[in-house]
Amino acid sequence: MFARAAPQPSQHMSTISDIKERIDIVSVVSEYVQLTKAGKNYKGLCPFHSEKHGSFFVFPDRQSWHCFGACGTGGDAFSFVMKKENVDFKEALTLLAARAGITLERESASSTERSEEKERLLSAVEVAAEFYRTLLLTSDAGSGARDYVTRRRIPLESEAGSAFRVGYSPSGWTTLKELLLGRGYTEQELVDTGLLVQREDGGTYDRFRDRLMFPVFEPSGKVIGFGARALGDLEPKYLNSPQSRIFDKSHVLYGIHRARSAARRKDRIILVEGYTDVLQAHEHGWDNVVAPMGTSLTEHHASALSRITKNIYLALDGDAAGQAAAMKTIRETTGRFRDAFGQRQVEEYGPRGKQTSRSVLDADIRIIILPAGRDPDEILAESPDEWAQLVDHAVPYVDFYVDTLLQSEDTSTARGKRSVIAACEPIISELEDSMDRSRFYSRLGRALKIPERELMAELARIDNRPLRGKNVAGKGPRAPRGRTGSSSIEDYCLCLLLTHPTLRERAANLEREHFETTENRQLFEAWQQDDDADKLRSSLDAPLVEHLDFLLSKPFPPGIPNDEETQQRALDECILRLQERQAKRHQFLMEITLERERQEQGLDAELATLDQRGLASNERLHQIFLQRDRRTRDKRG
Repeated sequence: MFARAAPQPSQHMSTISDIKERIDIVSVVSEYVQLTKAGKNYKGLCPFHSEKHGSFFVFPDRQSWHCFGACGTGGDAFSFVMKKENVDFKEALTLLAARAGITLERESASSTERSEEKERLLSAVEVAAEFYRTLLLTSDAGSGARDYVTRRRIPLESEAGSAFRVGYSPSGWTTLKELLLGRGYTEQELVDTGLLVQREDGGTYDRFRDRLMFPVFEPSGKVIGFGARALGDLEPKYLNSPQSRIFDKSHVLYGIHRARSAARRKDRIILVEGYTDVLQAHEHGWDNVVAPMGTSLTEHHASALSRITKNIYLALDGDAAGQAAAMKTIRETTGRFRDAFGQRQVEEYGPRGKQTSRSVLDADIRIIILPAGRDPDEILAESPDEWAQLVDHAVPYVDFYVDTLLQSEDTSTARGKRSVIAACEPIISELEDSMDRSRFYSRLGRALKIPERELMAELARIDNRPLRGKNVAGKGPRAPRGRTGSSSIEDYCLCLLLTHPTLRERAANLEREHFETTENRQLFEAWQQDDDADKLRSSLDAPLVEHLDFLLSKPFPPGIPNDEETQQRALDECILRLQERQAKRHQFLMEITLERERQEQGLDAELATLDQRGLASNERLHQIFLQRDRRTRDKRG
């Protein structure tokens, strides 16, 4: 639990608040976007997706921005710089501080200490990697592992083999532990790296035993963890380092330390499933190949890929299981790729010649279809030319998705046909070329034995359902915020959560989108990961630690209640007010959208938008007011 500092009535604002007071969002955005006055606001072409008509608005009174086009997102000056410059919060803070003429203090002693602690963990993992490597190459204990490597044709001492540093972990329970303790590392440090496992009685033992070890590197080339394959009958067959301060498999792509520059040079990156697939690919000159760490592609993976290339190839098994995995990957990652790669506007003409536009994914995703029962490492080792041909014949993911769906669904029934159409609609809508879309309509129509006109009408009906948002990932538009004072309820809510861990379960309905300011959103996300005071503080950069301390010492007019029941009521009220603010914000954004639709496309478009969005927004506010009324009556009762 965080101790609450004594409030300081005359306390100076935090560095983050100070920066916000000194910068103007219109001035910041104007460096990237040509803005024109639109009433009391400003508008321009969105810098995050291609468009011909300005859908990007800046609101000076709220010090916020919002894209009403393909992006559907917004935020404050910090989130704008983070998105435009592709930097994290700390780097955005540095850029805006320089603009505001504010000198940031050097990292505190505690930040330096945290950095040194992290370096020690990385150092321990590096020693382990070298130890495993030496065992595999030269020890008698590693002879069985060497035989396995030879059979699988895994490169060891070539250029690629030396870069990936495959090793072997001995079968002893404390071999690595004794080595590293002898090098001066503490037992707790080794547990923190994931190299040791701690028993319930407090004892520890080596996590990796009798396994082929695949060091995992961050993009800079530092070893941060391991993937391991059992050589005997150990379970599980594959084992990764656990999540820690230095390793998170949802952020990591195996082989990225070698593939990043190659993928940029070739303007294409290939994703495979296994470590040996990556090794064999690099051995044969395909150094733009990576693999996720036994997990589906996450938003972090998509973000990392978007900074390298827009051409993504997925190599997936050709058997039924591989196809099912491919379909699942496509369904899960389309929204993540939209968020990461952005979207571009495509102009097209309707049947009456009216020009319309729609957004499509700004990336080219293709599927490399492998022969059933054969992995990339086998194909590369046996026939590199065959692998090259498979890559050259990779199909657009929409083709693969539709073809596979038609083969797997029963299209003889009306229900089966509707299921196929509903599943195909969001994927086909990503096609940029109207001729390509027409081609798919014809294919679907023939396969389902439905007239093409009826098929297009059904697809249009699905596309225009009121509850179907264009943001596939499910993230609603984010809120504009006031310049000063509007974050007080956020600050108070965070202070309650930070100082009273027992309130965690009561905050289940609280979401990151309820926090409009970037710094509060960052703190809330860190709190969601770990509400332990020391761990949370150690995970934050120095500016956010300062903001955390600022919140904990900020004087709040209602004060922080002492008894649990009052704390719960205070948090409930905070959440209700944040939800109410969010609903009103959606209503405000809807009004801007309606005005824009009326100016650009006339009354019919405005009414259609109102029909789709207005009811949901009003219902959200109605439910909040009902809840507030019930709470008021409960207090009186």
